[in-house]
Amino acid sequence: MKFFVDEEKRKASHSTCYFEFQKGYYHGKCWLPDSINISDSLWNEYHLSDLIACVIKNFDYYGTTIVTKKQWDEIIKLSQESGTIFWEVIADATPWVNECFKKYDVFTILGM
Repeated sequence: MKFFVDEEKRKASHSTCYFEFQKGYYHGKCWLPDSINISDSLWNEYHLSDLIACVIKNFDYYGTTIVTKKQWDEIIKLSQESGTIFWEVIADATPWVNECFKKYDVFTILGM
């Protein structure tokens, strides 16, 4: 993965300045072994909040945001149409998201 890291790499960074993508609904705790994470610096550099908020109007930078399959498909579509780095970042997360949707109806983005 180019933009996202697994929990082992996030932990090795000794930082909690990451957005966590957690399978299913929020589990009441952070940094699950099967989550993927993207640093806040990359998230902000690539203006990912803007992309997500185009589809999920109540995106919460500091809290939890639920993402459905339909919403993710729309995020993919917008990222492809944008002609920007959005597509590379979203494509990086897509294998994890596809695996998640085999078992869960949603995933949760845990903000800062």
